[in-house]
Amino acid sequence: MISYIKSLPDQLNYFFLNKVSSKKHIFNLKIDTNEIKYFLELKNANNKSNFLWDGDWDNKKKNISDYRNYSDSYNSIFQIYEENKDFKECNEYKVKAKLILEEGKSGRGKNLSELDDYFKSLDELKTSLSLNGYKSQLELKNNNKKNDEIGVVIGSNFEIIKLQDKFGGTHRFAFCKLLKIKEIIVSVKAIHKSILEKKDIKKIIISNNKDYIISILKNKMNLTK
Repeated sequence: MISYIKSLPDQLNYFFLNKVSSKKHIFNLKIDTNEIKYFLELKNANNKSNFLWDGDWDNKKKNISDYRNYSDSYNSIFQIYEENKDFKECNEYKVKAKLILEEGKSGRGKNLSELDDYFKSLDELKTSLSLNGYKSQLELKNNNKKNDEIGVVIGSNFEIIKLQDKFGGTHRFAFCKLLKIKEIIVSVKAIHKSILEKKDIKKIIISNNKDYIISILKNKMNLTK
């Protein structure tokens, strides 16, 4: 009864606005790296604050093999570590350096020195992944960043779809592909509404139980990890 009363604001939010808070329901999964076969451009992503995405957004997904053409962040790892380009010559660096010069910020630093330091730090990330494989934020003791894993959404056919950028983990995902790391941790930011039955949605809203969502998806997606 208490949990039902506490969930009333969430129930009303869903009833009137068709929204379920992503902040309360984001969860992490361990999966095989190659299970991510698609990505979604940011322009086709739904409301970031809503955990249940309705509509045909997942029909606009693209094959992961084309990801380098859409993400400077993803492409930069291959340009630097596979094509052996100086990091200052990669597309991502050029774009972010331009942002710093024009706007005084870039998301990777407020000045060119900070931007350089960030790109130099990628060597440490590569070394860590090479030696230890993919470690979750919790394993790395970054408890305040526990959902800062490789950002994905799950489509209506249970496909795991990488979000283009700005949802976390693009450099890490690129390294895992480059280094052929078999297992990764993904942070599920949203799922297609059609995956869940009405009774499931009601239970999720009332209980705020992430384990219930995970058990449903693992069962339907045949995930064993």
